[in-house]
Amino acid sequence: MKTTAKALLAGSVLACVAVAGGAGTAHAANAAGGRLTLIGDIGAVTFTYPTCQPPRQYHSQLREIQSFVNQPPPGCQAVLVNRAGASRVLCVGSGDVPFEFRQPTSIIIQPGTAPDCGIGPAGRD
Repeated sequence: MKTTAKALLAGSVLACVAVAGGAGTAHAANAAGGRLTLIGDIGAVTFTYPTCQPPRQYHSQLREIQSFVNQPPPGCQAVLVNRAGASRVLCVGSGDVPFEFRQPTSIIIQPGTAPDCGIGPAGRD
């Protein structure tokens, strides 16, 4: 049952990404604000924000984050901070979270430029 729920959730997220279009379209579609969805072991959490000024810090309610869908407005970026204090800027679009950032202590939305995720497995974060 747990695997089925994950598959349905992943399919829903992918459908949303397909509707939004490519990574460049995600920026244009969110000119009025941003959205970051983190997909993990027990579901998904979505953070919405109108701007990244001032920077905002969030904490994930997920034990482990496996993937994400990042749609920041232009000039904003989402950053994962892990337990060791290292940070990782998430690309614009969707991708997998590297192992060392799967249990972040915080998520920071701040001014900055996020790279595009690209297309296919080679472009995944």
